[in-house]
Amino acid sequence: MQAQLESLADVRNDVNIRKIELPRGSSAVGNQYKIRSVPHLVLYRGTDEVASGTRSVSAKLTAL
Repeated sequence: MQAQLESLADVRNDVNIRKIELPRGSSAVGNQYKIRSVPHLVLYRGTDEVASGTRSVSAKLTAL
């Protein structure tokens, strides 16, 4: 999935990808953002969250 997201960012100048590594097991950041599975994607338009979760974000990106 990472390669697909990077390819999308390469061809679209309006798409930026940020990868955040979390330690295995429970972490304060993971708990704060309610991340329950990995990978976990969140899609923003500007500063507004548009979709959260791999399926929801994948569907939105496919529609671009």
